[in-house]
Amino acid sequence: MPAEMEWKKIDQKGECPSARSGHSFTWIGGYNYLLYGGIEDAKNGKIAPTGDLYTMKIGASDCTWTKTSANGSDKPLPRTQHWALNTPKGDKVFIFGGHHSPQARLNDTWFLEVKTMEWRRIGNDKDNTGNLESTCGAPGPRANVGACVYENKVYMFGGHGGLNYARVAFNDLYCFDLATETWEKIQPKNNPPDGRGGLSLFASDQKVYIYGGWNAEMQYNNIWVFNLETKEWTDPDIYNEIPRWNHCAALVEAIPTWKFFIFGGECAEFQEGTARSFGSYVNTSCILDLGTLRWNTFASDPELFDNIPTPREYSAMTYDERERRLIIYGGWNNGWFNDLYTLNVAKIVGPSYAITASDPALGQLSGNVQLKVSGRGIKDVNIRVLFTLGNKPVDAPSKLTLEVPGTFVSETELTCITPSFEAVGGANVAKECVMQLSIGNGDLTTTWIPFQYFLNTRAKTSLAYGAGLLKGLCAGEPTSFQIVARNDNNENRTSGRDVFAVKIKKTIPVAEDNEDPDAKPQTIEIPCEITDNDNGFYDCKYKCDHEGEIKIHIEFKDDKENMVPIRGSPYIAKFVPGAKPADNLMTGPVMVANFKEELIGLTELMQTKEKAINLKDKDLKNVKVLLGVKTEVEGVAKQSDGVTL
Repeated sequence: MPAEMEWKKIDQKGECPSARSGHSFTWIGGYNYLLYGGIEDAKNGKIAPTGDLYTMKIGASDCTWTKTSANGSDKPLPRTQHWALNTPKGDKVFIFGGHHSPQARLNDTWFLEVKTMEWRRIGNDKDNTGNLESTCGAPGPRANVGACVYENKVYMFGGHGGLNYARVAFNDLYCFDLATETWEKIQPKNNPPDGRGGLSLFASDQKVYIYGGWNAEMQYNNIWVFNLETKEWTDPDIYNEIPRWNHCAALVEAIPTWKFFIFGGECAEFQEGTARSFGSYVNTSCILDLGTLRWNTFASDPELFDNIPTPREYSAMTYDERERRLIIYGGWNNGWFNDLYTLNVAKIVGPSYAITASDPALGQLSGNVQLKVSGRGIKDVNIRVLFTLGNKPVDAPSKLTLEVPGTFVSETELTCITPSFEAVGGANVAKECVMQLSIGNGDLTTTWIPFQYFLNTRAKTSLAYGAGLLKGLCAGEPTSFQIVARNDNNENRTSGRDVFAVKIKKTIPVAEDNEDPDAKPQTIEIPCEITDNDNGFYDCKYKCDHEGEIKIHIEFKDDKENMVPIRGSPYIAKFVPGAKPADNLMTGPVMVANFKEELIGLTELMQTKEKAINLKDKDLKNVKVLLGVKTEVEGVAKQSDGVTL
């Protein structure tokens, strides 16, 4: 069962960092994280950025900090509002830019080797506190950028800074190739978004997304998308509440669609053309589903959630994949924070596997139907397929849940045999349920698919009708009939996949001129083609080349794997001289005449029996009279069953 979504304040031990904001907080493997830089609380009356490095190991409810000194003859200047990212291999942390002081904006690029804790500068730039242009093609000096790693490249947009004394809100997009360690400025084919800083950025499916941010004139609450293949920007009109900036964010892999989480920051709505003032610090959390591209606010109502962090900006967020929780450290709200919070999002993110489809997505009440189940992230480790009655998924199995083992086929496919729904009173409740998976004793999938079950098809109620079952047909021409699958309640089935078998036999007598005394009549079997219409009706087509009677046996495979004759089987059809091809059609003369004949016969039967079963003027205390009425009623029912249509 996934952990409840809850905020938890983590107890901190060891060499704890000082309160700060504008720092970076990066996962470096296992339960270990790296905190770097930021602007910290006053020391000796001086407020300034720091170059401190701390590693943290986190448990369920506490963590341990260790202050670390990195190696290397060349080390980065202290900084805040920089950007740090763990590289795909997890062997180093990428760091760019930030503020060294209110006047000095940086544009240097660094790697911190995780294993050796050694700094390595990219390019030949020296320490740049004069806001100078980079000699290795890096972006201009700036802080508050949005950045992410995607397909072994770092994509970076915006930020506040500028060369020399300029103060610019950038709207350029850069790319740093982690393999070649080179920068590239990407030139769009159309107009980019307005310049901004304090934004967040992520990438997926060959697209770079930016959200939020601010500049001296505007604040933003929408998303812009840059297509890496077409090199064009688009504004898809995806908005999230009021403008937000200086928030923290994390993109989390989830199945079937990734999730983008944000927390805190400043929010305000200023009128265009008016001077920008401070916004309000917030502590709300929002999520963007990359499948629907819709925002939702969650875990933000203090009446429902305890321990929500106080409103703040310039905090740092990372994601604990093992425990499926967001981790947030520090920030600013008229003072610095050094608190550490987690928010479990397992119910949103789900496990690392998903169910997406089932073929078929329905089966009989008694079960024993083989399903081909599609999904993602499937592993050959204790696969469980769960069916819960109703139309809502569950976090854990309930009294209305049935479970069967799954058989691994591939990472995207498994098979299973459906259970009997009779065990949970399935015949007496709604005929629907939801399917979910559990793999390796993990949580149930947050994805689910609907599954319909139905009352079993029964041979005794199923029937067949059509021209191909009648007398007066034309030999040598195709004809047909239909099988109608029905359940115990005499209801027509509305789906297919039942198993019917049709055997058509014709006895050919010994020819009159045959002089062989040992000659015997021959019985031949006429092939019949059955087509499942997937609606409870089965088309049956055959052709008899000989005149005379044929016997048509129709059987159904029941839930015990037995072949049982359906109602009325075997049927006798007859091919006669002088018949025409049209007589073999479902709308032909033979079919119409048979319908009229049966209807007239049934009407006459009802009229003749009406008096017999009329209780008026009958001695109901006389047992013989009552038995006579019963016999007449059964006769009517038997006669009506004999009607083909």
